Amino acid sequence: MLAMIGVLSFVGLIVGGVLSVKALIRKQPNKKVFILTGVCFLLTAGAFGLDSSVPEIELAEKSIETNDQGLATIVGSTNDQSEITVDGEKINTKNGEFTYKVTLKDDQPKKLTFVASIGDSDQAETIEVKPSKAFIAFLNEEKQEQETLKKAETALVLAESKPTQKNYDEASTRITSLTQEQTDFTKRLAIVKENVPIYEAVELAETKQTKEQLDSATALVANATLNKDSLIQRLTTVQQKITAKEKAEKQIAAAREAVEKAEQEPTDDHYNQAIARIKELPNGNPDLTNRANNVKQTLTAQKEEDKKVAEAQKATEQQAQAAAAQTPESQVPNTQAVGNTILVTPTGSKYHIRKCGNGTYTEATLEQAQARGLTPCSKCFG
Repeated sequence: MLAMIGVLSFVGLIVGGVLSVKALIRKQPNKKVFILTGVCFLLTAGAFGLDSSVPEIELAEKSIETNDQGLATIVGSTNDQSEITVDGEKINTKNGEFTYKVTLKDDQPKKLTFVASIGDSDQAETIEVKPSKAFIAFLNEEKQEQETLKKAETALVLAESKPTQKNYDEASTRITSLTQEQTDFTKRLAIVKENVPIYEAVELAETKQTKEQLDSATALVANATLNKDSLIQRLTTVQQKITAKEKAEKQIAAAREAVEKAEQEPTDDHYNQAIARIKELPNGNPDLTNRANNVKQTLTAQKEEDKKVAEAQKATEQQAQAAAAQTPESQVPNTQAVGNTILVTPTGSKYHIRKCGNGTYTEATLEQAQARGLTPCSKCFG
């Protein structure tokens, strides 16, 4: 506005000046012309003086909407002497006009303040940039796509770390649902598919723990492209378990054989060997332990029976010795003369070398007679 006034005043000043010069030349002074020239001079000086010291700024709109990509272009004007900034950023002007592009990052409106400055003088204008409906729809679609992409990435990472058929299927479904093709995802998914049979073979070897399954898995792991070191370590653990299992089976077989031998021939030596084999078992064996305890009970019973028999025999010998001591020397049987065969009766308390009186006589050894507590007949051994 000031610039226009200045221009008009300047034109008036020139016209007034020309007329004043003509009047002086003709020596016909025109007071009105002089007054007009003076006024135009004052207006020109004032307009240009004000225009050079007061910053100006004017925005085409007070609010503006973005396009479907969140972009908005702000248009404004200023005087030539003003410097325009927004958030500290200087904006270039041309012939008093300027434009500024702003892009929203989300669905929230944003206010921008443009400042025109000349020296220490400032003038500001604020504009609000609003997201358009198309841009909000775009953001929602992009957000959904990002969430879908994130879920696909998560499923793929899980499938790569644990390539089972289930995890592969989940990752494949997620990747297929993406609206934009992800070449990297497709390549990674193909690698997972190649490693699924390998991973399952390792899991089977861990479950079965047989040499056959271990050898099969080892052959497949040699071609693994995912987690190969981890799979090798898992198979090493399987091998260790199989070795320990075979050792335990051998130990159990040895313990069972020792127990069976102790059951067939219950001796202290056989029992001790069975117990030693059972103690070698890592987790013990309740069944074999019970059977060994039964052998121990049998041995204890045998020992008790042998002890009773020994005590009875000893008692018999002591009785025989006592009886012999009470019998005169002439009545001591001459065992050298009669030999070991003697005669006894079922109810008699004596043994004889011939039929001596009534009764039923049967042959017996001297040891058998003494074991029954019989003593020599005084008539036969007199």
